[in-house]
Parts: sequence; C-alpha cells; structure tokens
Amino acid sequence: MTNHWDSYHRHWMLLEAPLRPTPETVGIVERELDLDEADVLLLGVTPELAGLGKTMLAVDGSAAMVSGVWPGDSACRKATTGNWLDLPLGRASVGAVIGDGCLTVVDSARARRALLGEVARVLKPGSRAAIRVFAGPETFEDLQDIKAQALAGGIENFHALKWRIAMACTTSDSDRAINVQVIRDAFDEIFPDRAALAARTGWSMASIGTIDVYAGSQTTYCFATLAMLVDQANDWFDEVRVVPSGSYPLAERCPLLVLGSPRRQ
Repeated sequence: MTNHWDSYHRHWMLLEAPLRPTPETVGIVERELDLDEADVLLLGVTPELAGLGKTMLAVDGSAAMVSGVWPGDSACRKATTGNWLDLPLGRASVGAVIGDGCLTVVDSARARRALLGEVARVLKPGSRAAIRVFAGPETFEDLQDIKAQALAGGIENFHALKWRIAMACTTSDSDRAINVQVIRDAFDEIFPDRAALAARTGWSMASIGTIDVYAGSQTTYCFATLAMLVDQANDWFDEVRVVPSGSYPLAERCPLLVLGSPRRQ
C-alpha cells in the first residue's frame, strides 16, 4: 500500500480551489480572527496560511508534507510533525487556531470530536479558531448526474468534480467516511476515458491525473454534513458560527467554522 501523504505533496502545485484556500479565503480568516498580534497554531502546513499571525506553529502528521509543502521556518514561524489528536501544546497556550480541511482528513466522527476537543484545550480564553470545512450535502448526489453536469460544463474544475464524487460515495452513518481508493475507483468507472474528459472540459491531463495519488492508499477521508460539524463543534464551544469562505468553485460546501468560548471538558 502507498503512503498517501508521502505522495500527496508531490502534486501540491497542481491543486486548485476548493482543495486549496484562495487569497480571498485567507483574508476572511484574518478578518474573523484578527491575527496580527496572535500566536497561531496551524493544523497542517497549508502554505497560503503560513504567513498569518505574530508567530505560528504548524503541526502536521506527515514529515513529507512538512518538507515538501511548508515554505520554511523563520524566527517567528515553525513547522513540526505531531498528532492533531494529542497536540504538543499546553492547555490555553495559543491565541488562535486555524486549519484548512483538517476535519475531513481525520477518519471518523470520533476523531473529529477529539480534534475539536484539542482545539478547545489549547485555545486561550477569549481566543477563537477558524477551520475551513468540506461539508457533504444532506442528500447524496447521483454519480450519473454529476457526470452529466461535468460533461455539460457545469463543474468548474477537476478538483470540484473530485470532491463531489467523494461526497456522493461516503458512508451514510455519522462518520460520512470514504477510503480514498474508492474515490478513484468511482471516477474511473464513470469517466473511463480521461482524454475524452479532458477534451470535453478543457481540464489538463495533469490535473486529472492528481487523482492517482489515491491508488492503493488506505487513507480515509470524512465529508460530514455541515449540520453534523456544527453539532459536534457545539459540544466544545459556546460560540459556533458558519462564515462563507469566498466565491471559488464549490465554495458553498466549504465554509469556515468560526469557534469561540471553548469549553474544556
């Protein structure tokens, strides 16, 4: 089996929104959290977010992602490997927490709850978190409908298509989980001719080929609905707000959860 994250960083520059935050999204995070004087914890090594805050510690579970994606340490910015469910930080130690898609790349509802609990634990009183989520729709889409929309030009880029296929194939329980190999298998089933898809949509073969990082991977993603995510966040925070994150493809499914007034259980 492949090491998913060891391969993932190699095609990072081919990714587009919604998989990566846009400058508009970064500006919204800054506005919501007022980060200029904050000591920030970043969940992951998303380079677009690396310049925020007075200081930043980025924590990622993959050394390959740190070495391959992180723009580099400086006097006020550092990345380290670690476990989001057991953060290497003390209680009430950071002024803000930010993350991009981090609630999708944990593998269950239980793990999402544990991650939110860790965010609540490390936040200082009066501080807030902003996490961009990838929220599955309440009603599952039909794969053939997604295919028809793509071929009709109704899906803006390959990465929006990939996320819609993934969301359509998740489990129906509270995990809303999917092994990433299943995403690739579903794509190959409905689009067996990649060259024809590229010709029809104008998407590059390189962009389409990014789905092959899922081949042979045991990694599981979760695409919980927004209602599920808000409900879990309410277990840990007295303030939970949903804030639009911009106007890029599939942005309506990728809002920010802005979390404040943490409860430390």
